[in-house]
Amino acid sequence: MQLRTGVGMWFFETMPRFVDLCRQAEALGYDQIWCANHKLHRDLYVTLTAAAMATRKTQVGTFIADLYSLHPALVAAAAATADELSGGRVILLLGTGGANFKEVALERSRPLRTMEEGIEIIRRLFQGETVTFRGQVFSTHEARLQFPVRRDLPIWVATRGDRMYELAGRVADGVMIATYATPPGVRHALGLIERGARAAGRTMKDLTLLTRVDVSVGSSSKEARDAVKPMIAMFLMGSYPDQQFIRHSGLQVPDELLEVMKAKNEALSLASGHLVPEEFVDAFAWAGTPDEVARQVAAVVSLGIPNICIMPHPPRGQPVEPIMRSFMEDVMPRVRRLVG
Repeated sequence: MQLRTGVGMWFFETMPRFVDLCRQAEALGYDQIWCANHKLHRDLYVTLTAAAMATRKTQVGTFIADLYSLHPALVAAAAATADELSGGRVILLLGTGGANFKEVALERSRPLRTMEEGIEIIRRLFQGETVTFRGQVFSTHEARLQFPVRRDLPIWVATRGDRMYELAGRVADGVMIATYATPPGVRHALGLIERGARAAGRTMKDLTLLTRVDVSVGSSSKEARDAVKPMIAMFLMGSYPDQQFIRHSGLQVPDELLEVMKAKNEALSLASGHLVPEEFVDAFAWAGTPDEVARQVAAVVSLGIPNICIMPHPPRGQPVEPIMRSFMEDVMPRVRRLVG
């Protein structure tokens, strides 16, 4: 099994620094660069284009493209444009979660139907069809992309939701298993993906599988673990009221943290990392010394997951480059030795 490693790029970096980080990621040997999307932060498709121009061989992906703020036909056109510029290196990763919808007066509703209809429209457009579609969420009338498009431009789904895993197994080209950082959690997701694949007459070999985990590597285990807690609080808020993935991990959210989740306030969530219990770090992050992180990664890779996406988290006030470098130079060689 050939391991491929991707890195997620945060939305708060300036564009010149983002471009520099993309170049560094390619030089370090990352196979994929994932461009973050957050409402009213730097635009996803501009950063995707910048990543494509800053690199020569690394795949670049949306992280994530949502179907609430942009119609699927426009998502298809934007992704295909960046793919043309990149020479065929774009991965269109779709999702229906995330924050900041209320700031732009959008309602996150009917996520399964939204995803299924969106993928159908996008795939048909990539295939060169003229698409007239009347769905429960989306409609098109004689929509057609007006330029040549790569027909096999991959459409992936990112999720931590049970029913979305099944849907992804049925209709997606790949699945990003979000958040689960331990074998039990990943096995749970794989079982649901496989169920969906079987329902569509497919097998797991028809899908690309990738796990996405928040990561911090350092000489101090405590410092690294503390560094990932704010983002754990953030994605707990982003998924609320869905808590299935938490229960599947055998965990229960403390009352004080639950109130933060209910508030749906991004700044409050990021400031509430101190409320995240240690067992949540174990379940949803890879954090610690290089040896500790390598053992955590190897345990998941051994399940047959060939693709890894990390979201690097340096301690407060420190740059992200040391985490990016340490993961590739200190952690991954250990992982390869552990898994043979």
